[in-house]
Amino acid sequence: MFRAVSNFILEQFYPSLDSKEKNNMIIKYKVIIKLEERRGEVMKLLTINVHAWIEENQDEKMEILAKVIAENDYDVVAMQEVNQSMNSPVLFRAIRQDNYGWVLLDKISKYTDRTYYYHWSNSHIGYDKYDEGLAIITKHKLLDVDEFYCTRAQSVNTITSRRINSATIEYKGQIMEFYTCHMNLPTNKEEKMSDNIQRILKRSQTDNLKILMGDFNTDAINSPEDYKMILSQGLYDTYTAAIEKDSGITVGGNIDGWSKNKEDKRIDYIFSNKKIKVLSSKVIFNGKNHPVVSDHYGLEVILDM
Repeated sequence: MFRAVSNFILEQFYPSLDSKEKNNMIIKYKVIIKLEERRGEVMKLLTINVHAWIEENQDEKMEILAKVIAENDYDVVAMQEVNQSMNSPVLFRAIRQDNYGWVLLDKISKYTDRTYYYHWSNSHIGYDKYDEGLAIITKHKLLDVDEFYCTRAQSVNTITSRRINSATIEYKGQIMEFYTCHMNLPTNKEEKMSDNIQRILKRSQTDNLKILMGDFNTDAINSPEDYKMILSQGLYDTYTAAIEKDSGITVGGNIDGWSKNKEDKRIDYIFSNKKIKVLSSKVIFNGKNHPVVSDHYGLEVILDM
């Protein structure tokens, strides 16, 4: 029936197409229809190191990010380097007036009526003037939130101190834990990446599906052994599991912390502690798939849950 109707439409509007071209068009229509049927059934995730308040044209870039978050209707957004000025007025609790994520939420509200839940925590002092933190934005009600150091160093005055921010939600009857992470380089002599990851995985002491999202400062392309070490902790990379994927490059050239490395890098990830079905993994905000908004590109993953 589908093919008969499709053929009728093509004959009416595209009479010059040959049989092969018609068949390709039918396949495309069928894919579009299937995606429309699945709208709202898949889980959409985004992670991005936003390099807050350090970017040129920051307000313009925030508008781009806000609009895309609203349009793509992500279930969970994980962000790193979510900064706020240390001397900015306090709004409530630890949130200050120029908290990047808080300002971003205000911008998002211009593009959607969706209610979002926000959790932010401070990791350490950045650039001598910021509370450098991590944040999670989700459209799902928060069942629980947590914040803890995965590192031995646990002082805001130490840059190797790495705080983890987590949120627990329920999705289709399944309890899921999301962790936004900004890890040290694997060459750091004061901290072991394997120990840090194990502290994250063992934090809640549950058998829930755990999703670790963020900047792991480990390049899968040029440092494969360090990348394999992360996987050996019992993690699955959604990029390799994805049915549809691109190059996976999340950093082009050198950035802060990688000043001597000008090669393209894949250092931002979405990992899971269990095998899951991943429909797609695509880099976003890279100049091809939306304009660049940070020194890192974003990573968008769609799960079939």
